Amino acid sequence: MMNRAEKIERTEMKAVLAVAVAALVALASHNVSAHTRLTVTTAKESSAAHGTTTTAVNVPHGCGDNSVIGNVFFMPDSNGAIVQTSSDNFATFQTPEGATAFDYIVNSPFIRLIKSRDVYDTVEFINDPLGNPIGFWAAGGELPPHNWVAQLPMNITAVAVQPASCATKVVFVPAIANICKLSSLAEIDGKNADDPNVDFWTAPDVGTPYDSPNWSYPATFTVERDLVNNPLPASCGDGIAARIFPSAAQLHRDMPVRINGQQVWPLP
Repeated sequence: MMNRAEKIERTEMKAVLAVAVAALVALASHNVSAHTRLTVTTAKESSAAHGTTTTAVNVPHGCGDNSVIGNVFFMPDSNGAIVQTSSDNFATFQTPEGATAFDYIVNSPFIRLIKSRDVYDTVEFINDPLGNPIGFWAAGGELPPHNWVAQLPMNITAVAVQPASCATKVVFVPAIANICKLSSLAEIDGKNADDPNVDFWTAPDVGTPYDSPNWSYPATFTVERDLVNNPLPASCGDGIAARIFPSAAQLHRDMPVRINGQQVWPLP
Protein backbone atom coordinates (compact mmCIF):
# COMPACT_ATOMS: atom_id res chain seq x y z
CA MET A 1 0.00 0.00 0.00
CA MET A 2 1.27 3.48 -0.94
CA ASN A 3 1.91 6.02 1.76
CA ARG A 4 0.71 9.62 1.50
CA ALA A 5 3.97 10.91 -0.01
CA GLU A 6 3.93 8.25 -2.72
CA LYS A 7 0.29 9.10 -3.60
CA ILE A 8 1.18 12.80 -3.95
CA GLU A 9 4.20 11.98 -6.11
CA ARG A 10 2.12 9.75 -8.41
CA THR A 11 -0.60 12.42 -8.71
CA GLU A 12 1.99 15.05 -9.61
CA MET A 13 3.53 12.70 -12.22
CA LYS A 14 0.11 12.14 -13.81
CA ALA A 15 -0.42 15.89 -13.99
CA VAL A 16 2.95 16.41 -15.69
CA LEU A 17 2.20 13.65 -18.21
CA ALA A 18 -1.23 15.14 -18.94
CA VAL A 19 0.35 18.53 -19.67
CA ALA A 20 2.98 16.90 -21.91
CA VAL A 21 0.35 14.98 -23.88
CA ALA A 22 -1.74 18.13 -24.33
CA ALA A 23 1.33 20.00 -25.60
CA LEU A 24 2.13 17.24 -28.09
CA VAL A 25 -1.46 17.22 -29.38
CA ALA A 26 -1.37 21.00 -29.79
CA LEU A 27 1.95 20.78 -31.64
CA ALA A 28 0.62 18.09 -33.96
CA SER A 29 -2.47 20.18 -34.70
CA HIS A 30 -0.28 23.20 -35.43
CA ASN A 31 1.91 21.19 -37.80
CA VAL A 32 -1.09 19.88 -39.71
CA SER A 33 -2.60 23.34 -40.04
CA ALA A 34 0.73 24.64 -41.34
CA HIS A 35 0.62 22.35 -44.38
CA THR A 36 -0.02 23.74 -47.85
CA ARG A 37 -3.63 22.86 -48.67
CA LEU A 38 -6.59 23.90 -50.79
CA THR A 39 -9.02 26.28 -49.11
CA VAL A 40 -11.99 24.23 -50.39
CA THR A 41 -11.19 20.53 -50.50
CA THR A 42 -14.49 18.80 -51.35
CA ALA A 43 -17.14 19.04 -54.06
CA LYS A 44 -20.19 17.02 -55.05
CA GLU A 45 -19.95 15.29 -58.38
CA SER A 46 -21.67 17.06 -61.24
CA SER A 47 -22.12 16.50 -64.95
CA ALA A 48 -23.02 20.18 -65.47
CA ALA A 49 -20.62 21.76 -67.95
CA HIS A 50 -20.75 25.04 -66.03
CA GLY A 51 -20.20 23.48 -62.60
CA THR A 52 -17.00 24.61 -60.89
CA THR A 53 -15.55 24.77 -57.39
CA THR A 54 -13.82 27.97 -56.33
CA THR A 55 -10.78 27.23 -54.21
CA ALA A 56 -7.19 28.39 -53.72
CA VAL A 57 -3.76 27.04 -52.90
CA ASN A 58 -3.18 28.15 -49.32
CA VAL A 59 0.54 28.59 -48.54
CA PRO A 60 1.15 29.25 -44.82
CA HIS A 61 4.95 29.55 -44.56
CA GLY A 62 8.29 29.52 -46.31
CA CYS A 63 11.07 26.93 -46.34
CA GLY A 64 12.47 27.45 -42.87
CA ASP A 65 13.62 31.09 -42.86
CA ASN A 66 13.47 31.46 -46.65
CA SER A 67 10.61 33.25 -48.43
CA VAL A 68 8.52 31.49 -51.07
CA ILE A 69 9.47 33.10 -54.38
CA GLY A 70 7.43 30.85 -56.68
CA ASN A 71 4.80 28.11 -56.75
CA VAL A 72 3.89 25.19 -58.96
CA PHE A 73 0.48 23.50 -58.84
CA PHE A 74 -1.04 20.88 -61.12
CA MET A 75 -3.78 18.28 -61.02
CA PRO A 76 -3.12 14.70 -62.12
CA ASP A 77 -3.29 14.19 -65.87
CA SER A 78 -6.03 11.56 -66.13
CA ASN A 79 -4.21 9.97 -69.06
CA GLY A 80 -1.45 8.05 -67.31
CA ALA A 81 -2.21 9.01 -63.69
CA ILE A 82 -1.61 6.52 -60.89
CA VAL A 83 -4.81 5.04 -59.41
CA GLN A 84 -5.25 3.46 -55.99
CA THR A 85 -8.37 2.15 -54.26
CA SER A 86 -9.31 1.55 -50.64
CA SER A 87 -12.22 0.32 -48.56
CA ASP A 88 -10.93 1.80 -45.27
CA ASN A 89 -10.18 5.43 -46.15
CA PHE A 90 -6.64 4.59 -47.27
CA ALA A 91 -5.45 3.07 -44.02
CA THR A 92 -4.66 0.32 -46.52
CA PHE A 93 -4.87 0.61 -50.28
CA GLN A 94 -4.34 -1.24 -53.51
CA THR A 95 -3.01 -0.25 -56.92
CA PRO A 96 -5.20 -2.25 -59.32
CA GLU A 97 -3.20 -3.49 -62.27
CA GLY A 98 -4.24 -1.80 -65.49
CA ALA A 99 -6.62 0.64 -63.76
CA THR A 100 -6.98 4.11 -65.24
CA ALA A 101 -8.55 7.29 -63.93
CA PHE A 102 -11.43 6.85 -66.37
CA ASP A 103 -12.46 3.65 -64.62
CA TYR A 104 -13.66 5.97 -61.82
CA ILE A 105 -14.37 9.34 -63.44
CA VAL A 106 -16.22 10.33 -66.60
CA ASN A 107 -14.19 13.48 -67.27
CA SER A 108 -10.98 15.09 -66.12
CA PRO A 109 -10.80 18.08 -63.75
CA PHE A 110 -9.37 21.20 -65.35
CA ILE A 111 -8.64 24.57 -63.79
CA ARG A 112 -9.67 28.14 -64.49
CA LEU A 113 -7.39 30.77 -62.95
CA ILE A 114 -8.89 33.70 -61.06
CA LYS A 115 -6.87 36.78 -61.97
CA SER A 116 -4.94 38.09 -59.00
CA ARG A 117 -1.57 39.74 -58.40
CA ASP A 118 -1.78 39.79 -54.63
CA VAL A 119 1.30 37.56 -54.32
CA TYR A 120 2.91 37.03 -57.74
CA ASP A 121 3.07 39.19 -60.86
CA THR A 122 3.47 36.35 -63.35
CA VAL A 123 1.21 33.31 -63.60
CA GLU A 124 1.26 30.83 -66.49
CA PHE A 125 -0.89 27.78 -67.21
CA ILE A 126 0.44 24.24 -67.20
CA ASN A 127 -1.38 22.29 -69.92
CA ASP A 128 -1.71 18.60 -70.63
CA PRO A 129 -0.57 17.29 -74.06
CA LEU A 130 -4.01 18.10 -75.49
CA GLY A 131 -3.77 21.73 -74.37
CA ASN A 132 -6.17 21.48 -71.43
CA PRO A 133 -5.25 23.61 -68.38
CA ILE A 134 -4.42 21.34 -65.45
CA GLY A 135 -2.23 23.65 -63.38
CA PHE A 136 -0.07 26.74 -63.20
CA TRP A 137 3.21 28.17 -62.03
CA ALA A 138 3.55 31.57 -60.39
CA ALA A 139 6.56 33.84 -59.81
CA GLY A 140 7.60 37.47 -59.56
CA GLY A 141 6.83 38.10 -55.89
CA GLU A 142 7.32 36.49 -52.52
CA LEU A 143 5.63 35.18 -49.41
CA PRO A 144 7.66 36.06 -46.29
CA PRO A 145 8.70 32.93 -44.38
CA HIS A 146 6.73 33.62 -41.21
CA ASN A 147 3.39 35.13 -40.14
CA TRP A 148 2.01 35.59 -43.66
CA VAL A 149 -0.33 33.42 -45.72
CA ALA A 150 -0.58 33.39 -49.51
CA GLN A 151 -3.68 32.26 -51.41
CA LEU A 152 -3.53 31.51 -55.13
CA PRO A 153 -7.17 31.40 -56.34
CA MET A 154 -8.68 29.22 -59.07
CA ASN A 155 -11.72 27.22 -60.11
CA ILE A 156 -11.70 23.44 -60.58
CA THR A 157 -14.20 22.20 -63.15
CA ALA A 158 -16.94 19.72 -62.29
CA VAL A 159 -16.24 15.97 -62.40
CA ALA A 160 -18.75 13.13 -62.77
CA VAL A 161 -18.13 9.70 -61.22
CA GLN A 162 -18.32 6.67 -63.49
CA PRO A 163 -21.77 5.11 -62.91
CA ALA A 164 -20.44 1.54 -63.31
CA SER A 165 -17.67 2.03 -60.75
CA CYS A 166 -17.90 1.26 -57.04
CA ALA A 167 -16.36 4.61 -56.05
CA THR A 168 -18.24 6.59 -53.40
CA LYS A 169 -15.59 9.30 -53.69
CA VAL A 170 -12.64 10.13 -55.89
CA VAL A 171 -9.68 11.81 -54.22
CA PHE A 172 -7.46 13.84 -56.53
CA VAL A 173 -3.95 14.51 -55.24
CA PRO A 174 -2.39 17.53 -56.94
CA ALA A 175 1.33 18.17 -57.04
CA ILE A 176 2.43 21.39 -55.31
CA ALA A 177 5.86 22.94 -54.87
CA ASN A 178 6.65 26.05 -52.84
CA ILE A 179 9.93 27.27 -54.31
CA CYS A 180 12.19 29.22 -51.96
CA LYS A 181 15.54 29.20 -53.79
CA LEU A 182 16.55 28.76 -57.42
CA SER A 183 18.50 25.54 -57.06
CA SER A 184 19.45 22.62 -59.26
CA LEU A 185 17.83 19.23 -59.05
CA ALA A 186 20.98 17.90 -57.39
CA GLU A 187 20.49 20.39 -54.53
CA ILE A 188 16.88 19.38 -53.90
CA ASP A 189 15.91 16.71 -51.38
CA GLY A 190 12.16 16.18 -51.42
CA LYS A 191 12.38 13.70 -48.56
CA ASN A 192 13.91 16.36 -46.31
CA ALA A 193 11.09 18.22 -44.56
CA ASP A 194 13.57 21.00 -43.73
CA ASP A 195 14.98 21.50 -47.22
CA PRO A 196 15.64 25.28 -47.46
CA ASN A 197 15.25 25.23 -51.25
CA VAL A 198 11.68 23.98 -51.72
CA ASP A 199 8.69 22.43 -49.95
CA PHE A 200 7.00 19.62 -51.87
CA TRP A 201 3.36 18.75 -51.22
CA THR A 202 3.17 15.74 -53.51
CA ALA A 203 2.41 12.04 -53.36
CA PRO A 204 5.28 10.03 -51.85
CA ASP A 205 7.09 7.04 -53.34
CA VAL A 206 6.30 7.84 -56.96
CA GLY A 207 9.99 7.57 -57.81
CA THR A 208 11.07 11.16 -58.54
CA PRO A 209 13.15 13.86 -56.79
CA TYR A 210 9.84 15.73 -56.37
CA ASP A 211 8.27 13.15 -54.02
CA SER A 212 7.26 14.29 -50.52
CA PRO A 213 8.28 12.36 -47.38
CA ASN A 214 4.93 10.62 -46.72
CA TRP A 215 1.16 10.71 -47.21
CA SER A 216 0.64 13.41 -44.57
CA TYR A 217 2.09 15.94 -47.01
CA PRO A 218 -0.02 16.10 -50.18
CA ALA A 219 -3.15 18.22 -50.41
CA THR A 220 -6.35 16.64 -51.73
CA PHE A 221 -9.44 17.58 -53.70
CA THR A 222 -12.28 15.10 -53.19
CA VAL A 223 -15.26 14.59 -55.49
CA GLU A 224 -18.14 12.92 -53.62
CA ARG A 225 -20.52 10.67 -55.52
CA ASP A 226 -24.14 11.77 -55.76
CA LEU A 227 -25.65 8.56 -54.41
CA VAL A 228 -29.20 9.73 -55.14
CA ASN A 229 -28.76 10.51 -58.83
CA ASN A 230 -25.80 8.18 -59.40
CA PRO A 231 -26.37 5.22 -57.06
CA LEU A 232 -23.81 2.48 -56.55
CA PRO A 233 -24.31 -0.74 -58.51
CA ALA A 234 -25.90 -3.43 -56.33
CA SER A 235 -22.72 -5.53 -56.42
CA CYS A 236 -20.61 -2.78 -54.79
CA GLY A 237 -21.73 -3.19 -51.20
CA ASP A 238 -20.58 -0.12 -49.26
CA GLY A 239 -18.32 0.95 -52.11
CA ILE A 240 -14.70 2.06 -52.21
CA ALA A 241 -12.66 5.25 -52.47
CA ALA A 242 -10.38 5.92 -55.42
CA ARG A 243 -7.23 8.04 -55.25
CA ILE A 244 -5.68 9.58 -58.38
CA PHE A 245 -2.28 11.29 -58.45
CA PRO A 246 0.40 12.32 -60.96
CA SER A 247 2.73 9.69 -62.39
CA ALA A 248 6.51 10.00 -62.42
CA ALA A 249 6.33 10.88 -66.11
CA GLN A 250 3.94 13.75 -65.39
CA LEU A 251 6.02 15.07 -62.49
CA HIS A 252 9.12 15.18 -64.71
CA ARG A 253 7.08 16.87 -67.45
CA ASP A 254 5.06 19.43 -65.49
CA MET A 255 7.08 20.33 -62.38
CA PRO A 256 9.95 22.26 -64.07
CA VAL A 257 9.25 25.95 -64.70
CA ARG A 258 10.03 27.14 -68.22
CA ILE A 259 9.92 30.67 -69.60
CA ASN A 260 10.00 31.03 -73.38
CA GLY A 261 11.21 27.44 -73.59
CA GLN A 262 14.09 28.01 -71.17
CA GLN A 263 14.01 26.01 -67.92
CA VAL A 264 14.53 28.35 -64.96
CA TRP A 265 13.68 25.92 -62.14
CA PRO A 266 15.16 23.56 -61.21
CA LEU A 267 18.29 25.18 -62.58
CA PRO A 268 19.59 23.14 -65.53
